[in-house]
Amino acid sequence: MECDLCISCGAILTMDSQGRIYDPGYIAIKDGRIVGIGAIDSKGCCGLWEARNTIDATGTLIMPGYVNTHTHIAMSPFRGAMEDAEDRLRRFIFPLEKTVVDPQLVYDGALFSIAEMVRSGTTCFADMYYFEEEVARAADYSGMRAIVGETIVDFPAPDCDIPYGGIERAKSLSKEWRNHTRIKACIAPHAPYTVDASNLRLIAHTSEAFGIPIMMHIAEMDFEYARFSQSHGSVLRYLDETGILSSSLIGVHMLYLDDQDIEIAAQRKIAVAHCPGSNAKSGRPICPAWQLSKAGVAIGLGTDGPLSGNTMDMQNIVSLYPKLQKVREHKREIVSAQEALYAATIGGAEVLGLSDQIGSIECGKCADLQIVDLNDFNALPVHNWYATAVYSLQAHNVRDTIVAGSFLMRQRKIMFANEEKLKENLLYHAKKSSSTIASLLEKAI
Repeated sequence: MECDLCISCGAILTMDSQGRIYDPGYIAIKDGRIVGIGAIDSKGCCGLWEARNTIDATGTLIMPGYVNTHTHIAMSPFRGAMEDAEDRLRRFIFPLEKTVVDPQLVYDGALFSIAEMVRSGTTCFADMYYFEEEVARAADYSGMRAIVGETIVDFPAPDCDIPYGGIERAKSLSKEWRNHTRIKACIAPHAPYTVDASNLRLIAHTSEAFGIPIMMHIAEMDFEYARFSQSHGSVLRYLDETGILSSSLIGVHMLYLDDQDIEIAAQRKIAVAHCPGSNAKSGRPICPAWQLSKAGVAIGLGTDGPLSGNTMDMQNIVSLYPKLQKVREHKREIVSAQEALYAATIGGAEVLGLSDQIGSIECGKCADLQIVDLNDFNALPVHNWYATAVYSLQAHNVRDTIVAGSFLMRQRKIMFANEEKLKENLLYHAKKSSSTIASLLEKAI
């Protein structure tokens, strides 16, 4: 049988329901999908497949590409600005965005961040921001897989002069990209404290009418927790009253939760995008992700935006996730390396409603893969494939990143753009924003 590409002789972590590992193994790809997978036989053969192109993956680990379930990738020009500031979001970030964010910044910032994600083996991301059509355009150009969500707030935004104008923009985004094979839309109310109950209900209705998911920051801020705890007992109990909690909702962060909230999350079948890096950097509580998972809630991992988490490196996040859960629960044995890798791959796909397409290496699924070079000091030796993948590997170990059978990175070289040009464009927007950043910081003194 013929295929377009056969990758052979590497160790393969499938992340399928049986937890199959092939060492060494092969993957046959045709028309962007996996059509064959198995062990290399004693003669070194890849079954019955005849490939037009072959890759010798000896000395590598092949895994599903990482799924970044939450970010704001266009914020890369602001990375490192206004750090360690109190009430950073309301005092600095919102005013900065209103002043400098435009379509070109969003496109250039998004494309830069996509390249950074590709370098750490990410093949799919979920984003919420302004001018989200530009994020979709950047993802389309690069070959990346994405879910893009127009942010909705109760004040004029960079891309809309009226409060809640993002709802109509989200509808347009959904219509424009509904037939794309790699890019889908969602609707993204910013947070319970920036979107009122009546508009949350309207957003829930829009989600159902358009068949798109909802993505929202939930129970992330201390002032948010204080406000809704006083009025309704908790943020999640308030949201439950609005009727927005459903299997269509991806709750981002979900930090301030009690046992009743965890029960509600499980009952309403919401999914959680956990961002351990940005949460730790903000000095927030550690999300009870292990407890949520025990209750049956789908857990995926996210970097958050480059202004919040500073890095788009999912390899860093997959390592941090189990460490912080062990600290939170004071138990070394919880969140195994295999479970952590699950959350970064097939678990993330489940959160985004894409587990029938991506997240594991199985016949019929899209060929979204990362090939990791094990011939480096930090990767040796290998006693357990999952432990190596989670605790030992670093972004620089990723050699190739593949989406739908196409190379987005080959031998550490980005294939869809000139890397120096990406940097040049980013630095242009960073310099252009610097005076506004300086002015905001001066006013705060």
